[in-house]
Amino acid sequence: MEKILKEGLVAFVPKYIDEKGNCTILYGTKSKPKIVEKSVRTVIRLLGKYYMMDLGEIKKRYKSVILTSNLMPIPLSKQDILVPIKTRKPIIKNDGAFGYINIKYVKGTKQGNKTTVIYLKNGTAIECLCSLSTWEKHLRNGRIMSRCYEDRIMKVAEDEEIYNAYLPASKADIAMVLREMRR
Repeated sequence: MEKILKEGLVAFVPKYIDEKGNCTILYGTKSKPKIVEKSVRTVIRLLGKYYMMDLGEIKKRYKSVILTSNLMPIPLSKQDILVPIKTRKPIIKNDGAFGYINIKYVKGTKQGNKTTVIYLKNGTAIECLCSLSTWEKHLRNGRIMSRCYEDRIMKVAEDEEIYNAYLPASKADIAMVLREMRR
C-alpha cells in the first residue's frame, strides 16, 4: 500500500472477492490495481495514520463549510482530495458501499443508465451508483475543501513567519522565566 501512496493514490474502491470476502482495490498512478484484504474503512484509518491526520477533527473542521457531516472528502494535501463515491450495494450490514477518488486524477465523466462512469488519468474507468449531479456535488465539495485547505496552509505559513521573527530563547532567558514563575 505504501508504494501506491508514494507514487500517487488515484482511487480505492470496495470489492467482494471470492474466498477473500470484503476487500479494497487500490489504484495508483503507475502501477496495476492492487487488492488489499482490508475494508475501505480500514484503508481510510491507515491513510490517517500514514498522513498523520485526525479524521475526526477534519470532519469537525469542515462540516460547516461543506454543509454535511457524512461522506466528507478526505484532504491528503492541498491537491490530493479524496471524494466519496458509491460503487456497490452492500451484501450485509457494515459492508462499505463507498470508495474514494482523488479529484486531481479525474479526466472526465459520462452519465450511464442510473450510474455514472468516472474516467481517471491513469486509464481506469470506475462506475459509481449515483447520478451525474450527485457526483458533481461530491466533486464540488472536494474543490471547496481544497480551497479551505489552501487557506489553512497560508495561515500556518503566516504564523511560522511570526514565530521565526523572534530569536530562540537562551539559557539566561529560560532562567529568568523560571525565577518569575517561582514568585
